[in-house]
Amino acid sequence: MQWPIIGVNLPRNTSFASLDARLAALAREGFDAVEISLDTFPLIIEGRICQPWVDVLKGVLEQHPLRYTAHIGRGLDLRSTDDPSLHRSVLLASLEVCRQLGMGVLVLHYEVKTDDRRIEEQFFDAHRWAADIAAEYRVRICVENIEVELVEPLVDFIEQVRHPALFLTLDTGHAFLASRYFGFDFLGAVSSMAPYLGHVHLNDNTGSFEELRVSDRIAYDAMPMGMRREFGKGDIHLPPFYGAVPFDEVLSLLPAYSGSYVCEYMYDDYGPLNHSIQERVRTHITASRTPNPVH
Repeated sequence: MQWPIIGVNLPRNTSFASLDARLAALAREGFDAVEISLDTFPLIIEGRICQPWVDVLKGVLEQHPLRYTAHIGRGLDLRSTDDPSLHRSVLLASLEVCRQLGMGVLVLHYEVKTDDRRIEEQFFDAHRWAADIAAEYRVRICVENIEVELVEPLVDFIEQVRHPALFLTLDTGHAFLASRYFGFDFLGAVSSMAPYLGHVHLNDNTGSFEELRVSDRIAYDAMPMGMRREFGKGDIHLPPFYGAVPFDEVLSLLPAYSGSYVCEYMYDDYGPLNHSIQERVRTHITASRTPNPVH
């Protein structure tokens, strides 16, 4: 598959009955890759893989000329003190699903660093343990920045672990919102992540942080996405170049990056525009490696 590899996230509302048609549509629209959240289908039950589901999903995925990456399910928390062994089991099962489905990347969230040394040691040890397994499975674990934490702790973490199977995922939308909330330099943060990147999420927003994200997460999650989008509030997952993230500047800071660029946006809301979104992203990524970039 030729560079650049442009991917998109599989909508979570995708049913198995609609999966084949949806993947075919993504390929027709020019996307090269698809990222699947592993909790979209019942691939894992109580920390164990559901082999029949993995088998039937594999049969569909193999019918399409696409590369696949995985995003961890929403509930994984490697800082959990309630039942850390169960979270490790879910992560182990996720890696096994990736191995069987030929998914070369598994994205995890960094979440928020605590002040508890014991919890952070548990978090560190879990990633070292998982990275050892990932290396055996030929999977890259790529830890993603989020909008309610600084980028610096994540970069420090990856430098401390220093494992050949552990990388970073740059999420442009998260970093942009965090830079506005915490007051750090957005492009400087992208530069600090660049040497450790194994994966990139391209998504856009207005840069307007929604305070409910930190004060009342339940209320934030209950806000209709359409309303949040109309008022430009928070992590609204716009397609690249639909908001305020300076993508040309971001891309210029990644001259050595050779992995996938996953356009992580509300795909179903942009049906007639998806092909043009893919084409625009591809054009700007290609131009970022030429002497006269497109603006």
